[in-house]
Amino acid sequence: MESKNQNNKIEIPVELAEYKGIKVKKNKPSVGKEEVDKSLDFLQKSRAKTVTVNRPAQMGNRLEIDFEVRNNGVRIENGTSKNHPVILGDNRFLPGFETQLEGLSAGQEKEFSLKVPQNWPDKRVADKNLECKVKVNLVQERILPDINDEFAKSLGNFPSLEALKKNIGEGLLEEKELREKQRMQMELIEKIAEDSKIQIPSVLIEEELERMINELKFSVSGFGLDFETYLKEIKKTSDELKKEWRKQAENRVRINICLKAIATKENIEVTDEEIETKINEELKHYSSAEEAKKDIDLKTLREYTKEVLRNEKVLGLLIKEAKIV
Repeated sequence: MESKNQNNKIEIPVELAEYKGIKVKKNKPSVGKEEVDKSLDFLQKSRAKTVTVNRPAQMGNRLEIDFEVRNNGVRIENGTSKNHPVILGDNRFLPGFETQLEGLSAGQEKEFSLKVPQNWPDKRVADKNLECKVKVNLVQERILPDINDEFAKSLGNFPSLEALKKNIGEGLLEEKELREKQRMQMELIEKIAEDSKIQIPSVLIEEELERMINELKFSVSGFGLDFETYLKEIKKTSDELKKEWRKQAENRVRINICLKAIATKENIEVTDEEIETKINEELKHYSSAEEAKKDIDLKTLREYTKEVLRNEKVLGLLIKEAKIV
């Protein structure tokens, strides 16, 4: 049979491997007491009340600070902020940063140096000595609610703490079950793609590599990083990354071709109603249709949504027809 790429210009011969009755092992997820307790701890902290205090900051306190971070006298990117919230002990900042704030009262300033670990994710500052200047504007004590039946009732329709714990455990188990199902689906389609005979035009691999680079750019920008600066920090070029990723890109193309080929063979289609429902869910994140149109190409979104829904149906078929052991 033949499959076509998204723009329908390239016809790709595909000899699909057998995609029904494939053996796949299912792991049995479980949820431990410590996982439920961790979720309870998060719920407790999220409902903490804050009271402004006139004393030195202690671990667990909420602070608002002005800070400036420099490297060799030069302010680093995103290295300054005003009235920035920080909870001492949450370890959201560089290692050692929050410890330096302990003991400071509102109105006090402090300058100190930090050595960033070599394996720090932000390669711009990894293994560097940074100069930090901080002013504390506010110190607040957090009052945590007791975790008891009343706490459970305040969160919704839970008659007791045990009922809340049961609900949390069931929710965590459901998430794990979903992830395990997705893992099995990927294992199935990867095996099918590996065993199928496909003549992949190099242009599709190049397109996929470009897509992967764009995905990385988007991810890097989410951390407030400039892509070219990021490349310098990891000491690689876009072409070097593409060379490293070529096998991965080819696998992604093979999987996509097989998904389309199976959908064609099984007459799997996506209705306009299904597409509209899914798109409307996405557009709920925007305050208005006008705002959405500024950020989204609706035609592209529609095509992407159709492909996502089609792939979900194909993967659902694969898991349904698989021999789960």
